[in-house]
Amino acid sequence: MAEAPEAGGPFLVTFEPAEVEAAASRYGLRAALRGGLTASHQAPLAAFVLTLLFAAILALTGFISRRAGEVTFLIAASAFMIQRLVTHRRIWRARNKGRAEIERLIAGGAVTTTIESDGVTQTGAGATRRLAFVDCEEAEESSGLVYLWGRDGAPIVLPSRVLAEGEGARLAEWVRGRIRDRP
Repeated sequence: MAEAPEAGGPFLVTFEPAEVEAAASRYGLRAALRGGLTASHQAPLAAFVLTLLFAAILALTGFISRRAGEVTFLIAASAFMIQRLVTHRRIWRARNKGRAEIERLIAGGAVTTTIESDGVTQTGAGATRRLAFVDCEEAEESSGLVYLWGRDGAPIVLPSRVLAEGEGARLAEWVRGRIRDRP
């Protein structure tokens, strides 16, 4: 198990707009992926390719006319483009929802984050949240931010810049160790 981080806070930080945007984007993408986005994104591509292949084989062998094959290609391409637009809209909506929730929690001024032996507490202008490590799903450091992901809702985010050099990665590893050790 990783060693406990040097300091457990409280860390008082005002998030930069780029940090809020990065956290919101990551939260929105995770929310979209949790909703089965990968399957709904890949399956239409396979169906599109198989439809084109099937229509091409039928048209080349003479079972259907060339014109019917071309119409099939156009219909398949149109359906595929519409599906992609719907999927991209879903990602966009998840990102905006994530941005609104993250901004409500961390963008309202100074945020205080305290790391304790059994969990993390984050207090800001929007709300006070407590995330026990037993309720934590994952911990990661990415793009200068440490994310503590609970099973539901927005993550607790702490910029690595408020920690000593290399402490962000150590903190994420320590929390991952605490998650693995849960009963």
